[in-house]
Amino acid sequence: MPIGTVERLFDKQPLSMPFTKGKSGNPKGRPKDPIATNIREYIKDSIDLSKLNESLESLAVGSDYIQGLTKLLPFVLPRLNAIEMASTQELEKGIHLLSDAELGKLSNILINEYERRPISQTKESEQETN
Repeated sequence: MPIGTVERLFDKQPLSMPFTKGKSGNPKGRPKDPIATNIREYIKDSIDLSKLNESLESLAVGSDYIQGLTKLLPFVLPRLNAIEMASTQELEKGIHLLSDAELGKLSNILINEYERRPISQTKESEQETN
């Protein structure tokens, strides 16, 4: 090996994979951590929902109530990612702000998406625009 090169682990792995696609060596999944499971169950059992409900109801309607709910919601609901949607008109207004490289990338993405779609979908969308 020449000086200054780094030998990588995946260069030594065999070409054939040990498992077929979609199957793993652990079909039952990752084993649960018994300590963490016990802690979760203990915490869940120690929460008195009626007391929690009373505490929320005792808060003044307004900022105190909203702050209380805001602090509890991350533990109840999954965190969602923000999604921005733009109308065709908004896109047409902003397209002239793109650099040539950005416009080229966008063109390639649109062409690839158009070519990926079945012919029936592309004909329907052409009829909608006319």
